Amino acid sequence: MENRTIRVRGSAEVSGVPDWVVISFSVSSRHYEYGTCMERLAVRTESLREELASVGLERDSLKTSHFHIDTDFERVKEGSRERYVFKGYNASHHLKVEFPFEKEYVNEVLRVLSRTESEASFRISFGIKDLEPLRQQAIAGAVKNSKEKAQLLADAAGVALGDILQIDYSWSEVHFRSSLDICEMAAPMEAPDYDFTPDDVDVSDSVTVVWSIG
Repeated sequence: MENRTIRVRGSAEVSGVPDWVVISFSVSSRHYEYGTCMERLAVRTESLREELASVGLERDSLKTSHFHIDTDFERVKEGSRERYVFKGYNASHHLKVEFPFEKEYVNEVLRVLSRTESEASFRISFGIKDLEPLRQQAIAGAVKNSKEKAQLLADAAGVALGDILQIDYSWSEVHFRSSLDICEMAAPMEAPDYDFTPDDVDVSDSVTVVWSIG
């Protein structure tokens, strides 16, 4: 007689308070001449590095995440014909910096960026630096949830829940949940203090367990 089994998927979600900040920047330049376009981009990027260094962030902490340059053409219609006219080059430099979340320090950084000469737009994300403890809690909760469901089904079917025969599990990916977008802060201004209260970071996971029933 074949062993009778029941397969149950358990899931769980746990939350943690953000303790980490990632600021992602986008610096861009546009010019007809390639050399001038790249020079302007380099000057703006250097301005951003110096501004961040003025509030204690080391120059090397600003990391490049993506760099792109392409040509810009404009479509021109001449009678029944169309042609493309070269307009110059577009260059963009995407960077990011990370540091522990402290509300007062984030506001200090924003005050500097409100007067930036880099013409950068940026995005602030809040997260948790070490997600492993939350992952482990989510896994344990998923197994517990699977057992509870399996026991409920076994009781409803009038059978006894036996031993675990198999566990199927794969790691899931966790992303920062909350963010703030601030665009085009190139105009000189004094940034007000922000009362940051980031959303908790949610970590969810699931596991499929096969139980014997008798």
